Amino acid sequence: MTTHQPPEQMSARRRGAILLPNIVTTGAMLAGFWAIMQALEGEYWHACWGLFVAAILDGLDGRIARLVKGTSAFGEQYDSLADLISFGFAPAIIAYFWGLQGFGKFGMAVAFFYLTCAAIRLARFNTLIGEESSRKYFTGIPSPPATGLVGGPIMIHQAYFSGGTLDNAIVQWIYLGVVIGAGLLMVSPLRFRTFKDVRLTRYGMRLFLAAVAAIFALFVVETAAAIFVCAYTYLGIGLIEGSILYSRDQEKRAARREARRQRRLKRKLARRQAKAERSKLRALDGNP
Repeated sequence: MTTHQPPEQMSARRRGAILLPNIVTTGAMLAGFWAIMQALEGEYWHACWGLFVAAILDGLDGRIARLVKGTSAFGEQYDSLADLISFGFAPAIIAYFWGLQGFGKFGMAVAFFYLTCAAIRLARFNTLIGEESSRKYFTGIPSPPATGLVGGPIMIHQAYFSGGTLDNAIVQWIYLGVVIGAGLLMVSPLRFRTFKDVRLTRYGMRLFLAAVAAIFALFVVETAAAIFVCAYTYLGIGLIEGSILYSRDQEKRAARREARRQRRLKRKLARRQAKAERSKLRALDGNP
C-alpha cells in the first residue's frame, strides 16, 4: 500500500533541496569576501587561495542543485550575484593592489573595466541559460577561469619569487595587458568548452580515478603552478577551438547571406518575368 506524504513534509523537503546549493553559493561568496579582506591586508597568497576556494564551491553548487533537484530561479540569480563578488569584484581589487596600483587612476580604471566585463559576462550567461549551445560551449571565457588568468601570476609571484606586490615596471605592463585581456575574453564571441558533454569514464573508471588522483596531487604539491597551468591551458584550448568555431560560424553566416541574396534575385527575376508576360498578354489583347 502506497502512503502519500503530507504536503507540509513535501514542501519542507523542497525547501531543504533549494537551501542546500544556496548554502554552498553563500560559502563561495564568503570565500570571495575573505579574499578581498586578505588583499587589503597585503596577504596576496591567502587572497588567491580564497579565489581558488570560491571557484571550487562555484563548481559544486550547480551540480548539487541538479543532484538534489533543488534548482530554482532564485538560486540562479543568487549564484550570479555571488559570482560577481567572487570573480568580478574580488579579483579586480586583488589585481589593483598587487600589480595595478602603480598606474594610479589608470590602474583603477583597468580594474573597474575587468569588473564591468565580469558583470556583462554573467548577465549574458543568464540570458543563454537553457539554450542548446550553452550546454557544450560558453560564449566568452567564464569568470572563474578568467579569475585564474588574473590570480595565477600572483600565486606564481608569491610562491617562486620575492612575494609582496609587483615592483618590476616591465612585468607591471605585462600584467596590465593580462587583466585587460581577461576582461575582453569574458565579453568576446569566442566559445569555450563547458566539458559537460565529455564522458570522463570513457576509458574506464580506473584511468579516470588515476587521473583525478594525479591532478589532486599536483594541486597539493604545487598549487600555484597547477592553477597557473590549468588556467592558461584552458585559455589556449579555448582560443584555438574558439577561433576555429568562430571561423566556421563566419563561413556559415556568409553562406546564409549568399543564399538569401540568391533567393532575392530569383524572386526579383520571377517578378520581372511575370511583368513581361502580363505586358505581352495586354499587347495581344489590344491587337485586332
